Amino acid sequence: MNTAHKPPSPLPPAKPQATHWAQISEAGAIGGMRFMFGCFQLGGRPLFKVMLFPVILYYFLANHNARRASLDWLRRLRVQGALPDGWIHWLGFRHFWRFGMAIIDKLAVWKGKISIDDVTVDGGHIIRDLLARQRGAVLVISHHGNFEICRCLSARHPQMRLTIMVHTKNSQKFNRFFREQIGHSHTDLLQVTEITPATAMMLSERVERGEFVVIAGDRVPVSSPQNSIYANFLGEPAPFPAGPFTLATILKVPLVTVFCARDPQQRGRYQIRFQWLGDGAQVARKQRAQHLQALVEEYARQLEAQCRRHPFEWFNFFDFWHQPTMPVVSPTNTPSGED
Repeated sequence: MNTAHKPPSPLPPAKPQATHWAQISEAGAIGGMRFMFGCFQLGGRPLFKVMLFPVILYYFLANHNARRASLDWLRRLRVQGALPDGWIHWLGFRHFWRFGMAIIDKLAVWKGKISIDDVTVDGGHIIRDLLARQRGAVLVISHHGNFEICRCLSARHPQMRLTIMVHTKNSQKFNRFFREQIGHSHTDLLQVTEITPATAMMLSERVERGEFVVIAGDRVPVSSPQNSIYANFLGEPAPFPAGPFTLATILKVPLVTVFCARDPQQRGRYQIRFQWLGDGAQVARKQRAQHLQALVEEYARQLEAQCRRHPFEWFNFFDFWHQPTMPVVSPTNTPSGED
């Protein structure tokens, strides 16, 4: 399904210590997650923040690889003029802290404590138009901000059905805990390691019914990371997965980016941004490579703009620009997709 694309030349050499994102194991235990959620239920955000501080401080000091990735990210933003001067390690702790707060935002939205009234929606007419025409689409998200906030849109659009494609091998405890908390929903989490022809057929049936397929555009494939498309991102070529863009092109459905982040101007409020990426028009096979390259470059441009607006909402704690080109296979993380 994915089509390999050569990165632009010259390409920076891969760093020896680079780790594929799927090889980064989850931190913490399920008991700790339940304890933290209990604190939230008992004392709300104030108590949760008090209990969260030592946890985040510990992981910031103990998790060398994640801390290094965070500091590299912040230094890159500073060079690009997207981050003011300041003690870099304090900024790194703020980055970790924001990630911790994003976890409670996920739980809060599932429990109905974040409603559509707490959200400002930019580009909402895109979704309204698709729903009115009962036309499905591929929604491209990222690990920037908090996509979970978008679930509060179900109160406004109860007919909206989502199939979220995920790779959860490296976060099984976290996802099991969330399933316990949310119970039944109209969202289908589909475990995949790559988009196969069989997967594409199943997704085609869903979008024909007017449903939405949600897939991250900032994580290269687990089983075939070499099948990536390179685009400039914050001043350096970075690998992006071909899958989301190829899928929308083959299915001939619209491609829409979705970003969500906290509103820096208004405490407790969030901003959801929908933007067109592709209209689903048919593309000739001989023009497909060029078409996919243009889509990825536009996605990278939109993602970069979002990162500049909200620099601490970037939750890819690995070397994004220098990722391995070999498939990820290990005893606990296989490309079979089985839990």
